[in-house]
Amino acid sequence: MASIHTKWNKSNMDESNSFGSRRIIYNNFTEHLLNAYNPNMTYPDLPYTWSDEDWRSEIKMLAGFGFNVFSFWLAPRLFFPNAVQQPFVKRYISQIRTILDEAHANNMKVEALLCVATMGDEWQTLCPNCPEQLKTILNLWEMWADTLPDMDIWHIFPGDPGACSLNGCTANTFIDLSCQVANLITKKLPNAEITVNTWGPPIFGWGIIEGPKGWNGEFLQDYQVSAWKHIPERTNECMTYLLKKLPDFPKGTCIAINLGFNPDSKPEGTMDARGWAREIAKTNPIQTWDFSLTEGENCITPHFRFERLFQQRKRERESAPYRGGICYTMTPLLNILSLYEAAHSFLNPDDDYMQLAKDFYNKVFGENGSQIVEDLPLFEVIPDWGHYADLDISKQDFNRRMKLLAGKLSSMDLRDFTPQIHIHPSPEYHRKELLFFANFMAAMSESSPDFNALSKQYKKHVYEIYEYLPSHVDPRPDLAMNKMITFFKNWKEDSSPTPGKWA
Repeated sequence: MASIHTKWNKSNMDESNSFGSRRIIYNNFTEHLLNAYNPNMTYPDLPYTWSDEDWRSEIKMLAGFGFNVFSFWLAPRLFFPNAVQQPFVKRYISQIRTILDEAHANNMKVEALLCVATMGDEWQTLCPNCPEQLKTILNLWEMWADTLPDMDIWHIFPGDPGACSLNGCTANTFIDLSCQVANLITKKLPNAEITVNTWGPPIFGWGIIEGPKGWNGEFLQDYQVSAWKHIPERTNECMTYLLKKLPDFPKGTCIAINLGFNPDSKPEGTMDARGWAREIAKTNPIQTWDFSLTEGENCITPHFRFERLFQQRKRERESAPYRGGICYTMTPLLNILSLYEAAHSFLNPDDDYMQLAKDFYNKVFGENGSQIVEDLPLFEVIPDWGHYADLDISKQDFNRRMKLLAGKLSSMDLRDFTPQIHIHPSPEYHRKELLFFANFMAAMSESSPDFNALSKQYKKHVYEIYEYLPSHVDPRPDLAMNKMITFFKNWKEDSSPTPGKWA
């Protein structure tokens, strides 16, 4: 198709879908990403649960930062027959309704993201080419549409386990199934918006993920890398098919498509998705779904990844008529600065991210709050998915700087200070958590640290909930923590990203 690689002309863009008009905060609080800074929505008897008031305060903060959509993953643990009758799911539904009410009161929409065919604790992907399994898939979507009729946006997603490659399934099968689900939702809920996600190489895993003999579509960590195969012919086939199929989707269906068909959304060679995005945008709104920019899914620290964030927003603005996209978090109680910067990256990609950080902490911690900003990038010393900057600093200097940061945070007295911006949780909580990480990383970078004791301290402070849970099929917390310990043991000898989905 010759027009795929033509240059986008901004003068043709509809202002109602202008860049940054859709500013989405995506909070992934599924069970394999639980931590002290993420709401525990599925185990009400365990730590990290939030009250309704916590949620109202959080939504108020997000709206104040400039977000206009709150997005969450309605994870496979909740996607099984009769799930809505289970007590823990009823609690989940109650809190989602609180989120809906508060979001609507603050002029925000709410979006439910669902893997189109992935079910249960084992994250088994059902096969739409099996009639009985297709019936189950459609019944599950209908169940949730009936349960949450006020949901503003339904987001159809390929699937975290890598979706289906059994019984002749291909990426085109995902497109057909998404169309069927989208029309089912629209028939039941005519006012709901639909988003369809092309995430992955594209259409993550459909038709290409591998499994052992006897495999039934369940999540297998050892086979996840196979879902990221890049096959140019496959890309051309499925994206051409998507363009052909778009008229069959409900009117106004949004397509989530990144700049590139790879984990970091890099528009490189045959993985360049920009031409496809421009072609789709001729008939449908488009937005990005790049959650490598602010946090990724691995090492839990205070993040400071804003140079790449703002650079990518400028690329998106210049590449295609994107109306916006997501900003990702799995640590909303810790990475509050990331949320603030992420919203501003859509409001004005030309902003100075360092000045934004200084302004933010002056509002949160008082007139001397900005003094900590020069040290915050040091928290990114550990290479990780979405952030590969090699900070040029010795272990000794890193240790010295972390101790200085801890001193600055310790000297702050917020007892009589009224913040100029609403954050959740309180400024004092945020100060204490930044102080914990400054002290922890100072201890980790001493000449002879007790790594065993420090790893126990970190796990207790950040991951206590996993003392009460069985091992998940996606062992993210252990992988991330072990990577961090290894980094400090060897100090920069290993600069590879944390192993896991993206290895």
